[in-house]
Amino acid sequence: MAGSVGGSAEGHTLSPHMSEGDRTRIREQLARILESRAFEGSHRCQELLQYLVSKTLESDCPNLKERLIGAEVFGRDYGYDTSSDAIVRVKANEIRKRLAQYYDQAGRGDTLRIHLPVGSYVPRFFVVGQFPSAIEETQSSLPPGGDAPRATESIASRPRFRWWWLLPVALVSLSIWAFWPHFSPQRPIDVFWEPFFKAGPPVVVCIPASDRIFLPEEAVRQMAESGRQGLGQMSMALKVPDVRVVPNGQTSVQNIRATLSIATYLSQNKKPIQFGLASEVSLEQIRRGRVVLIGGFRNPWADALNQQMRYRFETSLKGSHETSWISDSSAEGKSVWAVPDLWPFGRQVVDYAIISRFFDPSSGQIVIALSGLNGFGTQVAAEFLTDPKYWSRFAQLAPEGWDRKNCQIVLETKVIRELPGPPKVLAVHTW
Repeated sequence: MAGSVGGSAEGHTLSPHMSEGDRTRIREQLARILESRAFEGSHRCQELLQYLVSKTLESDCPNLKERLIGAEVFGRDYGYDTSSDAIVRVKANEIRKRLAQYYDQAGRGDTLRIHLPVGSYVPRFFVVGQFPSAIEETQSSLPPGGDAPRATESIASRPRFRWWWLLPVALVSLSIWAFWPHFSPQRPIDVFWEPFFKAGPPVVVCIPASDRIFLPEEAVRQMAESGRQGLGQMSMALKVPDVRVVPNGQTSVQNIRATLSIATYLSQNKKPIQFGLASEVSLEQIRRGRVVLIGGFRNPWADALNQQMRYRFETSLKGSHETSWISDSSAEGKSVWAVPDLWPFGRQVVDYAIISRFFDPSSGQIVIALSGLNGFGTQVAAEFLTDPKYWSRFAQLAPEGWDRKNCQIVLETKVIRELPGPPKVLAVHTW
């Protein structure tokens, strides 16, 4: 019987008449592959290969097209642009590399082999030695339009297997495995998030909040009228029982939007999430796992992290006038990007944000912090972290090897009628 290892262009794929026993052997082989070191730490590749094999075993090959796979496996919209978002092609190529690695190492002695042909999303199943199953020949790649290949009639007899065929195929597979990383770079946004998507505890999304103060309705009315009248003085008689405080009862609309953006992105990437208010997240959770800190000034964990970084938030309150800015500690704390009128609140025309990623490979600790000087910056930082179209400028500024380092990204957004515009990358720092 004709067999193959890795990248052979000749081979066989299961027919509609394959026995349930053969399907069971293929599922068992798939489980061994997904649990191997070659696929360890790549949740996306595991999920995509399992999806492709399952669809093929269900005889659903015609639906294995790039756009549908992107929607059902990676959470993209069903009408997304595959030319600008290559997630399916990138991960399929990575699967081919990992399969070659598996069969060169742990799976060297396996008699049943799963192969993903170049140009196709339909897996094919090869047998080395005797494997009594119904098998039929198929094409090796997708025709124009991305349709799955159609199988020909079953062959009744199998030619004698020639072992020497394996040598050139194995050499080609090893070459592809060794050199593919140089020809198939991942998108910067995927590289940035990759430590979060490895196996581990759920991501903890830490939300800032402040106390909510309730006053009598008449007092609120008087304060609103005084505010509309401009500067001046007002007197108001309040008794202690008139004031009620709800701890952590209030957060901004921008913080909510940022939280929803991050939560949606993590869900699309099949990462479990836990939510917690800043006051509820423990030091043990910070030390243990994967944490996203949203907001800075009302988030004590983010504030503590901020003080250790090159780019950090500063604020100054003189009387009733507050100014906030981002300083550069390498330039002796020089103010670089400032918002002069955070309080009293004027019409804000610009906001700035910092995204910080800190991770320790030895402990597995991973923290991402995102915050603006005001809420506009926080919202835009979350949009930047979840949309690949904003990362081209980052790719230009980031030094080689940034993916293995801690990093900071400084962003700017123009604010028009209380709505933030697209993020602009101003600076990137790695260490």
